Amino acid sequence: MRVTNQMVTSGSLRNMQKSMTRVSNLNQQVTTGKKISAPSEDPVVAIRALKLRTTVDQLDQYKNKNIKDALSWLDTSQTSIQNVYDRLQDVYYYCEEGATDTFQTKDRVTIINELQALKDAIYQEGGTTYAGRYLFSGYKTETNLIFQNNEAKKGLSYDITQDISPSALTAKNVVLNEVRPENLEDILSGVKTYESPEQAGVYQLRLAYDNVDADNLTLKITAQDGTESFIAVDMIPSNRSEDYYKVGDNRVNFIPETGELIFGKAIYNSIKEAANLTVDYSKSKFAVGDLRPEMYFNCTQHKELTDGTIEDTPFTVSEEGQKIQYEVNFNQYIAVNAEGRELITHDMGNKIDDLSSAVQDVVDIENAIAKLNTLLDDPQHKDSQRARDQINKMIEDADIELALKRENMQKLFGNNMTNFQNFMEDVSAIQARVGTTYSKLQLIEVRVTEQLANFKELKSTNEDVETEEAAIEMYQAELVYESALSTTASVIKKTLLDYL
Repeated sequence: MRVTNQMVTSGSLRNMQKSMTRVSNLNQQVTTGKKISAPSEDPVVAIRALKLRTTVDQLDQYKNKNIKDALSWLDTSQTSIQNVYDRLQDVYYYCEEGATDTFQTKDRVTIINELQALKDAIYQEGGTTYAGRYLFSGYKTETNLIFQNNEAKKGLSYDITQDISPSALTAKNVVLNEVRPENLEDILSGVKTYESPEQAGVYQLRLAYDNVDADNLTLKITAQDGTESFIAVDMIPSNRSEDYYKVGDNRVNFIPETGELIFGKAIYNSIKEAANLTVDYSKSKFAVGDLRPEMYFNCTQHKELTDGTIEDTPFTVSEEGQKIQYEVNFNQYIAVNAEGRELITHDMGNKIDDLSSAVQDVVDIENAIAKLNTLLDDPQHKDSQRARDQINKMIEDADIELALKRENMQKLFGNNMTNFQNFMEDVSAIQARVGTTYSKLQLIEVRVTEQLANFKELKSTNEDVETEEAAIEMYQAELVYESALSTTASVIKKTLLDYL
């Protein structure tokens, strides 16, 4: 084969170009610290780099964002749940004290205020937020569990469907024909007939709310065999408060102010073994601090808009719950939220209200006795034997009423010791669940941290160069290139063209 000068020249230049390219590539590696600068240089390294970078980014998202956010959510939840537990425990201590009626007369009003403050504190925990999101509102993280101010409840009313187990019906001791000093003049004039107080037992069912609308209430009974029936309910207005607990055996009284349904004995016996009770009612007057119905019940919200029209929004409570989940590792999700309806219940507030009401009953009759004693010295009655006899009779009966109401109060406080123990156990179970989730998440954080370190090392091994080795290789490549230049210069001779 004939080798020409052109062939020698071309081959030399081509080989020098390869040497120069290698020097350039190695110089690029030394200066950038990376094996390649473009995918075309090594497609295998480039594809592997894309996969490893994606994995590292995902693990970094899990470790430094998702897991940290979830841990903060759980940590804030734990604090709030502990606060609820502590407040329930405070109520329990009052129940212990009240069961023996160690309250002093001068302290009773203070106790009422403190019980209401504890109720408010429990409900306020439902409005706990983390990073602007409400922790206990399920998917409605932008909505408070309670009506936090007047603006939040403005123009709102609800039609509520509340399902209640018949086991929620409780026996309640009440005093009928309460002694009321303000009735004295009507009794003396014959407008009213005086009746001595007496104790009676009734069966009570508290709705979730008090001060409900007096109309549109229906009571449906579902028997064990699935048959349904409706029971007539008698609405007792506040101007007939003396009739609140006077109920016929086959009747049901409804007290809108307290949200109580009072069952006669025959009605109670007929429904106590039923499968379910369903009460449909309306409420348009909410107080600041009330729990929002849509968080607890199937209901329809009616909102009055600025133009006077009404916007209706139905809400349905999911039996599966509303779990807020974080992805904390590849295809691994963890639920971080506790729902308000399982942590803070209407029953807690209602039972605190019952305790306050029982103490208030004692306060009221003590005040009535003091007022009657004052009436004895009133000039208007001082010279009337009939008036004095009536007042003395009322004082005597009021003393009996005081004894009955103190006994009822003691029993109520004693019975509620068990109720609040149960509430505390329920909250403690939620606290344990959240604590377990927190511990599990910490273990996941350790594992993700290890994975992130491993994949960062793999990514570095795939992409990065050893600077020392690259520098040595570049030095060697430069020697080869310089040798090629020198050799090529001696091989390529001048031709005739150089002299033309």
